Amino acid sequence: MSQNNARFDAIVIGSGPAGEGAAMQLVKNGKQVVLIEDFQDVGGGCTHWGTIPSKALRHAVQQLADYRSQALFQRNMGYVPVSYPELLQTAAAVISEQVSMRRNFYFRNRVEVIHGRASFLDPHTIEVLTSRGVPERYGADHFVIATGSVPHRPPDVDFSHPLVRDSDTILSPDMRQARSVTIYGAGVIGSEYASILGSLGLKVDLVNTRDRLLSFLDDEITDALSYHLRNQGVVIRNNEAYERVEYHDDQITLHCQSGKKFKNDILLWANGRTGNSAALGLDGVGVGYDHRGSVEVNAALQTTVPHIYAAGDVIGPPGLASASYDQGRFVATHIVSG
Repeated sequence: MSQNNARFDAIVIGSGPAGEGAAMQLVKNGKQVVLIEDFQDVGGGCTHWGTIPSKALRHAVQQLADYRSQALFQRNMGYVPVSYPELLQTAAAVISEQVSMRRNFYFRNRVEVIHGRASFLDPHTIEVLTSRGVPERYGADHFVIATGSVPHRPPDVDFSHPLVRDSDTILSPDMRQARSVTIYGAGVIGSEYASILGSLGLKVDLVNTRDRLLSFLDDEITDALSYHLRNQGVVIRNNEAYERVEYHDDQITLHCQSGKKFKNDILLWANGRTGNSAALGLDGVGVGYDHRGSVEVNAALQTTVPHIYAAGDVIGPPGLASASYDQGRFVATHIVSG
């Protein structure tokens, strides 16, 4: 086991796709690597709150919708009620399998995983506050920041209110059984949950700040997406920007600058992401980042301190698990060849 002031060829901070990709590539090239993970299990936000649970939930909802649409089943078995928490249990089972598989990756490749919160003391040293509350220090020649991102939470929206959710908390089993939802933000996450919740039979208002859905895609794709969402009963509201949120005991109202109001049982805030960089002590070592916490990198994914790299959602778009994994592998290759 590692001791205080132990030194490694590379330290990877974060065990999501970017961190995993970097750690596996580094150790397979003979580097001594340790991985630091703040959460109690490996896998990062992708496994626990993002891609994996949302895709598992979407698959379960699609199976339910297919079943309910079959006349044979309807005639012989009737309508089968399924609650949102019951559907989430499917996602929980998938998460458990993914964590076990990924934990085995690190064990099999002899990558030590230390659970705790890391911050830089100097350009070559980090301090890790472990789950025992004991700070430990580790040094390395290279670092890979792969801490991911969290949903952006503007200060004037009360996310402690039980009717306000984001893409992390929407997966909580304690969410009330709603009949309608306002989704603010029609990017990848907002559009995905509009499809999921619409398929469950909820009334969905998808409030888009742009003039069309997913404008970075070809028009044919976004037109098809809009068609299918509307076919599920989703009402798409383009070119809207929020002004304020009005809270009630049993419903919540989103007021937009246009004067339109959307009153539903739940508000799902899906407008933007923030890089997990605030607690890393980057200012003290000269690593730059922008107002959304995204770490600044060059074409080689080096930060303003060349031996400190960053990859994955913490550097901003595209925010895709596959791209993050490739970025982690690219960083590791650059370290090995450098």
